[in-house]
Amino acid sequence: MALLIEREATATTASTEVRVDRHTLYKRRWRATAEDGTEIAVNLDGPVAHGAYLEAGQGRVFVISQDPEEVLVVPLPQKTEMAAKIGWYLGNQHLPVEIRETEIILEHIATLAASLDRIGIPYTLRTDVFRCKMHSHQH
Repeated sequence: MALLIEREATATTASTEVRVDRHTLYKRRWRATAEDGTEIAVNLDGPVAHGAYLEAGQGRVFVISQDPEEVLVVPLPQKTEMAAKIGWYLGNQHLPVEIRETEIILEHIATLAASLDRIGIPYTLRTDVFRCKMHSHQH
């Protein structure tokens, strides 16, 4: 029987890692197996993110560790023209993105990579934790 988790933890000690993919983290309810073999059933008010702590009661705390995945990494350009081109293109695609200090992280989709190649937007492939928000059409 799975251990039910219904709240995030404020304490960050004595935690057991739970590895899940990014798509699972979009959900409020999901199941997983912790690194110690404990089966958990998560039922929260909203999604959690990489690094979140979940309280299971009786002093049990689990830390969420998002699985790394292959991503496209677009360096933030120095030239205004390229910055405008990247902004225009990605905005029109309605893609989930993660903006970091020096780069934009995108989901690795073969057709997206081919499109970036075709219009001249430089990128590299890398395995990383993609911390984007779930796409919504609310603006």
